This record gives sequence, C-alpha cells and structure tokens, in this order.
Amino acid sequence: MNISLNSIVITTIHCSLYRFLGFILLIACCINLFITFRYLTSRYFTKTKHFTINCASPVISGMLFSSTLVIFTTVPFVIMQCFTCQAYFSHEIICKIHGFVCFCAGLFNMYLVALLSFSRYLSILHKPSWLNRLFEQRCDLNVLCCALLAISWTFPPVFGIGNEYVREGVGFYCSLNWKNPSIYSRIYLISVIFFNYFIPLILLVYSNLRVCFTLHHLLKSPKSPKYIRLSKTLSQSKNSDVTDRISLEIDLNRYLPDTRLEETTNRLQRL
Repeated sequence: MNISLNSIVITTIHCSLYRFLGFILLIACCINLFITFRYLTSRYFTKTKHFTINCASPVISGMLFSSTLVIFTTVPFVIMQCFTCQAYFSHEIICKIHGFVCFCAGLFNMYLVALLSFSRYLSILHKPSWLNRLFEQRCDLNVLCCALLAISWTFPPVFGIGNEYVREGVGFYCSLNWKNPSIYSRIYLISVIFFNYFIPLILLVYSNLRVCFTLHHLLKSPKSPKYIRLSKTLSQSKNSDVTDRISLEIDLNRYLPDTRLEETTNRLQRL
C-alpha cells in the first residue's frame, strides 16, 4: 500500500515505522504525566518534610506545565497520524496551533534552563549582589517574563507576520517555513536563532563553567580551611557500638565574596 502525503510517497514499511515511533511517543508521554502527577501531589497535597520551596520551584512548575500543555494539545494529533498514516495537519488551523504550541514551549524551556543556570551562578559567585536578590525575590515574575518573551516570538507567525507555520517532512509536524525567501522571513529566522538559541546557550555554558571552575578551585585549596571544612567524628553509644560518622559541610554562602574577604573576592574574579 502506497500513500501520498505532502508530495512524499509513504509505503507500508514507513507506516509500520511510524506506528512504532508513535507507540514510543505514547509511552514517553505517560511517563511524563506520571512524573508530573507525583511532583504535584508531593508539592501541593502531601507536603512531605523533605520538599522545600526555593527559587527553582517556579522553574520546575513552568517546565512541567509546558510539557503537559504540549502533551494534551499537540501530541494526540501526532500519535493519531502515526497510527493511521494520515496527515491531519493539512488543515491550516490545526497546523498553526501545533506549530505555535511546540515552538513556544521549546523557547520557554530554553529560557527556563538559562534562567536556572544564571540564578545558580549568581547565588554561588555573587550572593550579596542586588541582581541575585532580585532573582531570588522575583522567581515567579522571572518565569512569567520567560513565558511572555516566548509568546512574543512565536505568536506573530500565526498571522503570517515575519514567517508562517507550515507542514514539514511527510506532514506529521508543523514548524516555521525555513524556505521562505522573503527578506522579512530571513530577518526573523536569523533573529530567532541568535536571540533564542545562541544567547541562552552562551549564558548556560558560561554560568555552569564558572560555577564548576570555582568549586574545583575551592576543593583544591588545602591551605584555605575557610572554604571547606571536612570533619570526621567518632561517636560511641552506651551499648559500646562504635559508629563512624563522616560529615562534609560546604558552606559557600559564608565564604563567598563580601567586604570582609577582599582577597577572596579578587581571587574568585580571576577564575
């Protein structure tokens, strides 16, 4: 059996492969929903003692929300197309919704990962700075700004501004029209790649490398017990049971740059 989709002939072998990929996608979605359910129950219902609220909680909630939105709005159409070998995205409205939701969720997650890395960088290397206090006090607002920024980049193509969402490949997926030769489309695509991929990627790599190098330097400083205190204590119970307890205490917040440790500040800035 041969089926023509988006000017591409689909054979029975292709359909079998698509059904297999659709089954894998279905299993992945079920796992994702299970993890999201466990997180929400632990976060809002059971309220276990080990669960703490910090600046990363809004970021995690935002990621789970975006993935859940994609699962319930676009993935069902993809799975149905894989099992039936029919392109439902031939309808323009469905294609635009699919392209917008997937593209917006992708940019939103990219922003959140960069935000999480940069906030960790500030909390470790620039704890007293006003920028770090701003990030810690406005975690929810930062996530909201990431969502609005993602929408501002992905919503105009819905109305054909800058670019448009079209079917790709065999028609099972919709994305930006990368073959649009107009000057406005090229400017939009270049801007998307530069501001939404390269800049977050550079920020992500820089933040993690600075943190890793700083921690490595502190761990390799045996002459500076101010940074890391490794203590080993032996405790003996009344029943003469001897237990060894090794405690590793790393309190970076206490020894990070401040006005009393100018020498430490200069050394960290040179890393």
